Order: sequence, then C-alpha cells, then structure tokens
Amino acid sequence: MKPRSNILDHVLTASTTEALMDAYGDWAEKYDHDLTQAWGYFAPQHAMRQVQRYAGDASVRILDAGCGTGLVGQLLYENGFKTLDGLDFSDGMLAQARKKQIYQNLYQADMNQPLAMADGAYDLTTCVGTFTASHVKPEALHELVRVTRVGGFVVFTVRDTFWAEMRFDQTILALCHSNAVRVHEWRTEPCIDEEASECKLLVLEVLSATATC
Repeated sequence: MKPRSNILDHVLTASTTEALMDAYGDWAEKYDHDLTQAWGYFAPQHAMRQVQRYAGDASVRILDAGCGTGLVGQLLYENGFKTLDGLDFSDGMLAQARKKQIYQNLYQADMNQPLAMADGAYDLTTCVGTFTASHVKPEALHELVRVTRVGGFVVFTVRDTFWAEMRFDQTILALCHSNAVRVHEWRTEPCIDEEASECKLLVLEVLSATATC
C-alpha cells in the first residue's frame, strides 16, 4: 500500500471533536487530490449513480450533508443538479467547498446535534464519507430523514468497519420498523482502492414527516 501520509489514520482515530477538526483542517487543501487521484476513492461515484436513479428531476433540492470539500457536490453539479446546499463541521473543509462555487448555501453544523433545517426542507439528502468513524453517530440518520420530504430519498455510505462497530443495521431497522423509511438499496461497494476498503451504500425513501423510533 502506498503511504497515506498518516492523515486518514488521524481522522479515523481522533479521540475528540477538536482533534478531528484539526485533522480535517490540516488535510483540507490536499483532500481532493489524496482521495481521488492518489488513493482511488469510489464512494462519490456510487452515490451519484443512485441520485441519478432516484431523484427523478435535476431540479430537486439536495442537501449534501458532511459535504467536506465538495467532492460529491461537484459530481452532482456537473451532472445537472444545481440546487445544492452543503453542511459540514470543519471550517477548513467548508473553505475548500466554498471555492468550488457549486453550493447555494453552506452551513457549519455538528451532525450529532439537531439540524437547523425545517422538516422536509429537501427532496433528497446525500451523506457520503461521513459515517467513517465514531465521530458522527448512526443516530444522525434521524435528522437526515427529518429534513428530507416525504417521498424523498436519503442516499448515504457507511464505511464497513464503522458499520460493524456501531451496529448500524440496528438503526436502519429501527427506522424501518417505525415506518419512517423504506429501504430501496442496501449493498456493499468498493470504497478506497488503495486500502481495499469497502462501504455500505444505502438509499432510503422517507415515509413519514418524523424520524422518531
């Protein structure tokens, strides 16, 4: 395996929010190059295909949650999805996303806390590369479902190691049992070629206006 400059390891093992934000801040300028050119990061393309399949119309309003530097947003924008908002907790990542000039609005927010958006504010929500370590809990899905309209979709990935560690499937099943969502896609896809890692890719249809279980 080629050296990863240890930055991904720092992100995955950061023990506090402050340490995580420092790691992302240090990485922000090289993030796009490292992931897409050096390591072979596939998750954004997998998610993009699902957005194209389920969005129905390029005019849909999309929230790119955990947008980072805007890797997914850039793909969405280039494929005709121009009504985009982004959300992330890292100042450094948001600064890089702002340079791309693809988002109508960019918000700084902790996804472990309630989001400021109204119920059903978006037609579709993406969250790619955010559920990678224990910093953003599976329960954050409840807010992603809440801010997506009934009949809309949540497209997201979960790194396989995090999926197993946090028993992510239990959160998904609880949302299903409460009739908050219906699962349309639940598959395993390649994540980062350089480390031969995988991720779960899911598409949830929102069935009710609240995501409580």
